[in-house]
Amino acid sequence: MDHPSPGPGPRFTLRQLELFVAAAEQGSFTRAAQQLFVTPNAVAQAVGELEGILGVTLAVRRRARGLTLTPAGTRLLEGARALLRQATDLGLSVGEGAGEPSGPVAVGFYSTLAPTLAPELWERLAERHPDVELSVVEGTTDELVDQLHAGRLDLLIAYEVALPPGLAVRPLFTARPWVVLPRPHRLAGERAVDLRDLADDPLVLFDLPPSGRNTLELLRRRGVRPRIAHRTTDFELVHSLVGRGMGYGIQLQRSVVEVSREGRPLAILPITPEPEAEPVVVAWAGQVPLTSRAGAVVALARECLPAR
Repeated sequence: MDHPSPGPGPRFTLRQLELFVAAAEQGSFTRAAQQLFVTPNAVAQAVGELEGILGVTLAVRRRARGLTLTPAGTRLLEGARALLRQATDLGLSVGEGAGEPSGPVAVGFYSTLAPTLAPELWERLAERHPDVELSVVEGTTDELVDQLHAGRLDLLIAYEVALPPGLAVRPLFTARPWVVLPRPHRLAGERAVDLRDLADDPLVLFDLPPSGRNTLELLRRRGVRPRIAHRTTDFELVHSLVGRGMGYGIQLQRSVVEVSREGRPLAILPITPEPEAEPVVVAWAGQVPLTSRAGAVVALARECLPAR
């Protein structure tokens, strides 16, 4: 039986795309070659061949600045990442067959959620699906979303409040804000704290996006114009400064141990009236179907993380 000949179209290879992606991400033929254990000439040749096949200039080479992608190169980079990922997924899915899910799954965690959620997920995954290789990335919501769209993450776990539209989202649990006070504070013995009673106290603002904006909005709704003593993106530094009496803090998770890294005692108390809870979700690119291994991670996260 005769097979139809392939239709017209570009005749590039996955290897050429892999070399191009590495060069684009590294900004240099030399660094891309080091990453993939080939020669710089091999990377340059692959990029040149792609340009010849596609009939466009993909990158501008400058000796001092390295590679700068053209608009056509930027479009190809996005598509090449997706195609390479699909090729990897295809090979893994054929290998899985009807058996257990296997292969890599990259999960991004909002930075303050990672220390308490990632270890639990990692341990449960090793027990339930030992052939799934979990890797964890931490960052702000915007950073994680960018990596998700670039194909470097399969999933992200973050507060829903700052996620853009177009993502597929599944709820995990909700978190409410808590006040962090030094133990000697006049309100440390209360069952709950009204934020208006802190109007004259300095605020140590945890300012890792979107937390800082959300904290200021909460205070605004309570009629409080905070006097910000310090801004930081370091969760532990908030505790250390509060422990030294330099202000109060607001956080969306209650710490298991109410003590700063320096060993100074803290009081972590609920807020009254009780603020609206913030959903924590697992999300992925809505236009990209989940692989079976990523789906297994989603199912396990929804099973074990809400119970924390």
